[in-house]
Amino acid sequence: MSDEPRRPENLTAEERTKLQRAHQWLRNASSALEALTATDPIRGRWAPAPAPDEALDGARADFRGAYEAIVRQHRDLFGWTDDPA
Repeated sequence: MSDEPRRPENLTAEERTKLQRAHQWLRNASSALEALTATDPIRGRWAPAPAPDEALDGARADFRGAYEAIVRQHRDLFGWTDDPA
């Protein structure tokens, strides 16, 4: 196997599907966390109630898991390392 990182166009269909799922999970987790923390009030109608701590903790944990899945997929597929150099 070459030391060169793989190119996205060289992924198999299964690898591409796994990567797409990881990215979708991150988008969904980000949207859920945003909905709990960054909801704007609708003027003259309602103000959002603060999210319960358990909901925030769950959303943060899901976001962390999704982010870690992205990093893991990119490390496995494209040769990312923890070393930024």
